[in-house]
Amino acid sequence: MRRSAANALVLLCLMVSCAVAQNNNPRLDALKKYILQQDYPEVFKTDSYKTRIENVIEVDVDNDGGKEFVVLYFPHYRQSAPIIIYKITSDLKVSRVTEGLAPGPLMPVSGDYLDAHTLGLGVDVEIPKDSNLEDFRNIMARHSFNGFVAYDTFYHMDARKGSPWFIDLRGVKVPGKGHDCGSFEFSRVKQIAVGGVREDPAKNYLAAWVGDSIYVYLITGVSSDGILDKNRWVIQTPHGFNGFDPGHGLAYTTPAGTAILSLK
Repeated sequence: MRRSAANALVLLCLMVSCAVAQNNNPRLDALKKYILQQDYPEVFKTDSYKTRIENVIEVDVDNDGGKEFVVLYFPHYRQSAPIIIYKITSDLKVSRVTEGLAPGPLMPVSGDYLDAHTLGLGVDVEIPKDSNLEDFRNIMARHSFNGFVAYDTFYHMDARKGSPWFIDLRGVKVPGKGHDCGSFEFSRVKQIAVGGVREDPAKNYLAAWVGDSIYVYLITGVSSDGILDKNRWVIQTPHGFNGFDPGHGLAYTTPAGTAILSLK
């Protein structure tokens, strides 16, 4: 599983090149360099596993007038977000948005992922039920842990390397007694797409296909500490849905013809 720098570079370049059909894109080159050299995903202790990137979309996902990169990962660890957003400036300075997305229900442990707890680098702590996002921000600021997942009754922290990670799963049903993350993992995301929905074609919505549902996010801002200002909808996959048409936003093709995703 461990990789040499050369093998990682080849793997990442191939994956990203397949995901984004653009040649000589300096913004994409800057993203690759940032991931490989500055903020390699999921480093615990000294272990760096091969990055598994399944898709990259360059789009104005937060509706601020500038384009970001939305990256779909296949994480190695149970507590890592599969969807990460990267900001990039006009002079090609890249930064990762702190809050990642983990759409879908919490699933039983499959054995397909590693666990920060087994490394002695993860902890789950119960919290009062009336805790809010500001409480979580204060906790993050006080601790040296870089991985942080917020649930309704507890939070998970881990000591991964790199910039801070945050996932907001408040409101998501936790299996069992709901006081630790030992019995579940995040859902597998089949596909992501970004574009206008039928009711609102002027804004960009991020859609994630998970199981028989599509999780739709409208992101309208990113705070100074990297927390997303977002709304979320969960809709059933339309009849005949077999994925979004690549490069065509939230359009999809069924036996009945082409349609645009609706929030209803």
